[in-house]
Amino acid sequence: MTTSIQTKNSRASRRQFALLASSIVLTLSALAPAPAHAQQVEIAYATFLDPNNKADPRAAAQTRMIEAFEKANPNIKVKVVIDPTQSASARALRSKSDSPDIARFANWSISEIVATGSVLQLDDLLKRDNISETDWLIPLAQTKVGGKIYGIQQDYRIPVLLYRKSLLDKAAVTPPKTWDEACVAGGKLNKDGVTGYAIPLGSSGGVGGAQALAENLFSSMVTESGGDYFADDGRAFQAPREAVIRTLQTIRDMYGKCKATPPTNAQFGYSETHDGLRAGTIAQGTFGLFRFRAIQSGGAGNDLAWAPPPAFAPAGKMVTYGFQIVVNANSPRREAAWAFTKFMTSPEAQAIAAEGGEVVSRASAYQAPYFKQPEAANQLAWAELIKARGKMVNYSVISSTFNQIIGDATVRMILRNGTAEDAYTEIVAKYDEALKKAR
Repeated sequence: MTTSIQTKNSRASRRQFALLASSIVLTLSALAPAPAHAQQVEIAYATFLDPNNKADPRAAAQTRMIEAFEKANPNIKVKVVIDPTQSASARALRSKSDSPDIARFANWSISEIVATGSVLQLDDLLKRDNISETDWLIPLAQTKVGGKIYGIQQDYRIPVLLYRKSLLDKAAVTPPKTWDEACVAGGKLNKDGVTGYAIPLGSSGGVGGAQALAENLFSSMVTESGGDYFADDGRAFQAPREAVIRTLQTIRDMYGKCKATPPTNAQFGYSETHDGLRAGTIAQGTFGLFRFRAIQSGGAGNDLAWAPPPAFAPAGKMVTYGFQIVVNANSPRREAAWAFTKFMTSPEAQAIAAEGGEVVSRASAYQAPYFKQPEAANQLAWAELIKARGKMVNYSVISSTFNQIIGDATVRMILRNGTAEDAYTEIVAKYDEALKKAR
């Protein structure tokens, strides 16, 4: 009797335990997150390209790239955040914000934003996902900061010589290949209200400092014969002293001895140089290739042409930069952000970006059908120029400040008839002072 009762009680206990266990499992199942493939994730992508700007073919290409990504990744939605100057994205990284998840930054900003500690290091992810580090016009190794990769290159910009064909033809001048030739050619062209060779020292049209001078001229000129621009950590200015003095003397001569650039042009920046080339009041100048189409369509038409830029030696190396995509290390959506970064820099997406006019970074993207079309001829030629003469450098963690310092020192040298040695001394002293304040 007792045994029978105990058996019944034991069976009842087992049934109660089973019911309790089933209840717990159902409760935990209800609380558990849905499988990853079913979750909808929204990531914020900060870019200077406005999808509402129907006149910009680059923006239209960007929209198509995002649509292709979302189609391939239906669980990820991309929200575009417009940041024309990159300043909002930089502030977000400095403040450790978790948004935007991904942002586009120019190469000369990478050292500065990496210093915030908020940019995800990508070396392990590149290896994990077997992303080639050599299928690029310039290998990814040249984009490293402190020996690590933090951004994936989307496109490249290399300085080119932009010139008005009719003005050079009239003066019987051929596009110069060296700075000695530019001195002579600029002097012949600098008359009748036309600037012979633009050397912009001002800050207009850029995101800070004398950017047109720094990016299109100074950085290449001081590193052409070798040596670094800045240290790996983006702090010490390491361009060789003799190379900097030679650069400053060349600029001084273009304004003075060569009479290629009038002193009234000393405050010209991106905007004035762009407008002068468009209107024909500037005959030639070293400028960004990304301005070619805009100047051509803005009034210069087929009279605008380009050639490889002059250097101290024919075919001297030129600093190349562009835009990288970086992932916010503070984002809780890093895997989705990385998936987007991989796609936007893939050969498939790069082929779409090329149709918007960019000189895309992936070497294999140039096998796309678009590059068989006549309108791709300049992009193909620019890509070859980048492969032959392009190089990448480390930039300062206070890049805009440094650009302003070299602009100010060079303007003073020109307007006060100073020496290249004095301008060099000023640049070094002012930069060291600014760097101490930035610590």
